[in-house]
Amino acid sequence: MEWKNLAPNLVRQRVIIEGTTEKIVGPDQIKDYLEKLAEVTKMEKLSGPYAYSAHELGWGGWIHWRTSGASFYSYPTNPPLFTVDCYTCKPFSTEEAVEFTKKYFNAIEIVYKEIEV
Repeated sequence: MEWKNLAPNLVRQRVIIEGTTEKIVGPDQIKDYLEKLAEVTKMEKLSGPYAYSAHELGWGGWIHWRTSGASFYSYPTNPPLFTVDCYTCKPFSTEEAVEFTKKYFNAIEIVYKEIEV
């Protein structure tokens, strides 16, 4: 079925941020980043942040916010890649989230895409 907005009165915002770094982002840094991302986006934390090993595929993590949450993945590519997916029912500044992410990881390159919902 083709996409349609099933809840037009519900605020939804989604952004995917990807970047490359000098070394792969590990679990401690993932948790710290997600904790600070909650502050930057002014989200109320309900649980987490959590991080886990995907073995030879890298690391993952997530945080649960009152108004949805964010997930994080890092990959052992050359150069290492990270992906952040923020999905919320409360507006936040995409530009602030991207700039914070760029500085936090000292990203070599960073890109982002807002997903229209």
